[in-house]
Amino acid sequence: MKVGIVGNGMIVPIAIEAMQRGGIAVTALWCRNELKGKSIVEKYQILSQYNDYQIFLSDNSFDTVYIGLTNALHYQYAKDAILAGKHVIVEKPFTVTVAEAKELQALAVKHGCMLFEAILSRYSKNYEHLKEELAKIGNVKLIQANFSKYSSRYDEFRKGIITPTFDKVQAGGALMDLNVYNIHFVIGLFGMPKNVQYYPNLAESGVDTSGILMMEYPTFQAVCTAAKDSSSDPFVIIQGEEGTIMYPERPGYVRYGKRHDRLTNTIEEIDVVVEEDPMKNEFLYMQEIMDTKNREQMNVWLDKSTMTVTVLEQALQSISKG
Repeated sequence: MKVGIVGNGMIVPIAIEAMQRGGIAVTALWCRNELKGKSIVEKYQILSQYNDYQIFLSDNSFDTVYIGLTNALHYQYAKDAILAGKHVIVEKPFTVTVAEAKELQALAVKHGCMLFEAILSRYSKNYEHLKEELAKIGNVKLIQANFSKYSSRYDEFRKGIITPTFDKVQAGGALMDLNVYNIHFVIGLFGMPKNVQYYPNLAESGVDTSGILMMEYPTFQAVCTAAKDSSSDPFVIIQGEEGTIMYPERPGYVRYGKRHDRLTNTIEEIDVVVEEDPMKNEFLYMQEIMDTKNREQMNVWLDKSTMTVTVLEQALQSISKG
């Protein structure tokens, strides 16, 4: 695959570097701010720069569009790219609403385009293997996942300077930016919960700066915590009747996992591969699915993306009900 980049946010240079480490060509950049775009183009030796999106989409030097824009813009830019015949990689969260998610998937199928959400855990061999480890801890009873990181934009926010990451209108906030990792981790393993309730800390503007999401399943509870206004060590803990699985990192990274067996009181490492470059692996896995035209796998992932957006939507709706 050859990639055209959309946007100039904080994630964009990180993604470009990961692609280049994987030998994936980045040939063009669209950026509304010409000056900011120029610095990216020069640093990464990208051939072409555009500030007109339709002209960008007509560039035949790339077949895939990577969208690293503000959350609220994902849907429209992805839709336009699909209609232009491009494959699309959308940064998390996939979309803001379920209706948007379903429409993008339907359009991708109709136009023969591949469509992916960039969420690290999904493309991890260790995450795939985790499904086998679950059987060894018996009936799952509790899941705890925490991704809390003091945002580099929070000091500005406290001074009244609103950036997209703390703009409710732009679908910012802790739930959409960070808790989405926790939700993806749980849904990828267990599917859609039967009930969702979100307990946020809300700023005066109505945006959630931190919060706890409760996901109720028929036989267990999942507690997903995320914060942009404070920090703590990230972790994932899956508690079963016969043992516990633990990861000492945010849910996006699935490495250094250990399983504690209650009956033997032993601890075993459960990673199957060493994944030192998760984002590079992510893009290479997408490339593999594109090369093999594995639309069945693409749709399985998109269904999980839609489930995640459904939880996000229900969580926000639960605030007003609560």
